[in-house]
Amino acid sequence: MHSECWPSEETLPREKFPKQDEVEIYRCHKTYMGYLSLHFCAIHFGETIFLSVTDEKNELTDLQASYPIKYSDADNTVCMVGEPHSYGNDVARLLGMKFKVPFYVSVNVDESDENLTNFIFSSCLEMVKPLFKKKS
Repeated sequence: MHSECWPSEETLPREKFPKQDEVEIYRCHKTYMGYLSLHFCAIHFGETIFLSVTDEKNELTDLQASYPIKYSDADNTVCMVGEPHSYGNDVARLLGMKFKVPFYVSVNVDESDENLTNFIFSSCLEMVKPLFKKKS
């Protein structure tokens, strides 16, 4: 598995937004099973995180939103673009439950299998975990 991740502040100029003190952008490229090239992007808006996972097509076919709720058995995701029960839905639900902050997740990959979903989730988790360590 090939992998390279970096915070954009090292590679791209940081942009300041008028109402946001700090917006952080992180990018990562990984290869799944030696053939599927995946591009990850995490944008941290302070209280919300947007995650995008795309293959070489780089199309927006999926967007899911996850909001923290106090009832663990209730559905905490909303489908905004694409299929309600997609990779993005699973990833958004799990991340929202784990970190208790809103997540917007877009997984735009043509392949489909459980191992790929696990790979995408663990890669997203790897990207966002340091953001929560910085907060505490």
